[in-house]
Amino acid sequence: MKKTLVALSAIATLALGSAAPAMAYPAGQNPTLSLSSVSRLTPGDNVSVVVSRVKRGCEVSLSWLGGQGVSPITATVTSKGKTPVMTIASPATAGSYTLKTGTISGECSGGSAVSLSKSISVGKLASIVAKVSTTSGFIAKNPTMSISGTVKSGSVAVANKQVSVSLRLAGEQVKTVNATTNSSGVFSANFAGTSYAAGSYTAVVSLAADSTFSAKSTTTAALKLR
Repeated sequence: MKKTLVALSAIATLALGSAAPAMAYPAGQNPTLSLSSVSRLTPGDNVSVVVSRVKRGCEVSLSWLGGQGVSPITATVTSKGKTPVMTIASPATAGSYTLKTGTISGECSGGSAVSLSKSISVGKLASIVAKVSTTSGFIAKNPTMSISGTVKSGSVAVANKQVSVSLRLAGEQVKTVNATTNSSGVFSANFAGTSYAAGSYTAVVSLAADSTFSAKSTTTAALKLR
């Protein structure tokens, strides 16, 4: 797994109801924490973090909000007022997560209790383009509703991925089926019925999060049946 460390300084948010900020570590500076930031990660990649300007001997914990299966880690602040490099694995399922320190007490921060968090995207992002069409705009002709589209990550086709296609009337689900993208990232799904109600139909196409891609969904433009 690769390790990434990019320094980022941020002013820590003071706890609600706290008094005016006191001196921090090192003396003479406002309470601040330094936390690494990373670009988009592959699920399971390691993130390297340093928390600084905290009193020597204090412990700092680090964890993912919503990142099931990844245990929090803890480090002790050194005489230089910062932790050693803390390495924590990213969640195994792609998605948007928050990497967060535990609450650092006022005694350890030199002022009010503070914590620092960073939002990080884990996994690739996909885009979905879809449209809904019908063999007839009249319900009396028992039309077939068709939803087709493509799934890509940047300019690269997302092949052999299952998408959920939900046909909806005025926002209410009528029926849902699954479709699989081909080698060009193209999918299609048909809804044949003999009892469609007149109204405005849309389709919601969704890609579930997995070990590579973050979850994504899109809603087609409306199509009216009379």
